[in-house]
Amino acid sequence: MKFKYYSILFFLLVFCSKNFSQYNGSNFNFSVSYNYTTTSKLYLQPNSADPVLRSEYESLDGIYNLSFELRYRVFEYMIIGIGTELLRKTYAHSNFILGENRIDINEGYNLIPVELNLYYILPFSTERFKFFMGGGGGFYFGNHIREFGDVEFVNESEKIGYGINVSVGMDYIVNELISVRGQMRFRDPEIILKSKYSNSTVNYRGNSYLISDNIFTTKVNIDGVTFTIGLTIGF
Repeated sequence: MKFKYYSILFFLLVFCSKNFSQYNGSNFNFSVSYNYTTTSKLYLQPNSADPVLRSEYESLDGIYNLSFELRYRVFEYMIIGIGTELLRKTYAHSNFILGENRIDINEGYNLIPVELNLYYILPFSTERFKFFMGGGGGFYFGNHIREFGDVEFVNESEKIGYGINVSVGMDYIVNELISVRGQMRFRDPEIILKSKYSNSTVNYRGNSYLISDNIFTTKVNIDGVTFTIGLTIGF
């Protein structure tokens, strides 16, 4: 029943709007997009004196997430945008030793980028198809995820990562308000994370264990291509 109501609302927005999404008079444009990022890397010992251990990483591939962006038309062919998203990826493994046993844990990362980009509307765009290319930079906030028993990682200190990105894409103008956006983006930020356990002991399968109170340094690298499909609303 809810799906029926949402469908009716969507078609009302599509067929009863007045301003052609950002390209026919409206200065602002807000988008909600679904993303797929091909690859990322988690380095568990980036500060090790051993170059082999320092270069070892876990590939955390196939990241799906939502993103949000607000764009403002500065000039006829120039648009500025600010966006954010939540990148989260974990994997389960049994390489962690607790007491005398190897146990199963969940490990990965959360990242929240805040990116500022400049887009140029390409001259071969048509009334319905608006092609663009752009680039910019951003700040990346994150934390290392490690979960087992009743303990997890918490941030010991806030480390802000930095990165740049480039993108190409296209907006298909559905009607005066709505457009559909497809975009491909490449970025390569590296973020250093410093974390420690939330407690000095952990309860695991009915037993209590002492765990390290050291600060752990890890590194995340988002080095894949991000493919995006989304819906935009002009106002």
